[in-house]
Amino acid sequence: MPTVYQPPSPPEVAWTSFCRRTPILVGLIATAAVLITVLTWEVTTGVTTTDTRVLDWMIAHRGEALTDIATVITDLGSTLSMTILAVVTIGWFLLRRNVPVAALVGITSLGAGVLVWVIKRLVGRHRPPDESRLVFEPSLSYPSGHTLGSTVVVGIVAIVLIPRLTKRWVRVAATVLAVAFPVAVGLSRIYLGVHWTTDVLAGWIIGLMWLVLCVTVFTRVWVHSAISARPTSAIR
Repeated sequence: MPTVYQPPSPPEVAWTSFCRRTPILVGLIATAAVLITVLTWEVTTGVTTTDTRVLDWMIAHRGEALTDIATVITDLGSTLSMTILAVVTIGWFLLRRNVPVAALVGITSLGAGVLVWVIKRLVGRHRPPDESRLVFEPSLSYPSGHTLGSTVVVGIVAIVLIPRLTKRWVRVAATVLAVAFPVAVGLSRIYLGVHWTTDVLAGWIIGLMWLVLCVTVFTRVWVHSAISARPTSAIR
């Protein structure tokens, strides 16, 4: 007896509807690409006026309490912290046998690290002067790895977990936190004197573009798989 075809359940991942809107998606990615190109060109010609002004303003407004807060935030946004968050999230989905979403988190997070490593070496920008820094950082400056990494890892964790939260106020709070945290990490890097403003801006933009690309590919692959899985004899 023939049965009615039941398509696979849609993935419980945020942004999937947005990632199906090709014109908006292309426009957003193109805009991000232009901004990244402009920023990269500017930093290769030297330190911008905005970089020096913002750093000078941050230094002038430093205080013991703010420094303690900035240090805690920057530590929470470190590579180690983001790796732990990504691994825990991946493990949670693997325990529930949700391999596609676990792979999405893993590939997105790992890709962020690769992007930081490659771009830093291609651009080769040095950090602000040693006398401006409150913490030790030996690596290159552009883009901010803390900023890009926290934008991507916190972003992808929020994208896969928030749709699974049942209470509206919890979803709203989690969304606000997912947006505010990478912003705070970026600002903490400027405050601590280890990054120029353009480094942080690049981290945010590249991180968001990578997030959109990863979720878009995931969404399109799922749709293609759902269509391919549909039997030709299915009753319409």
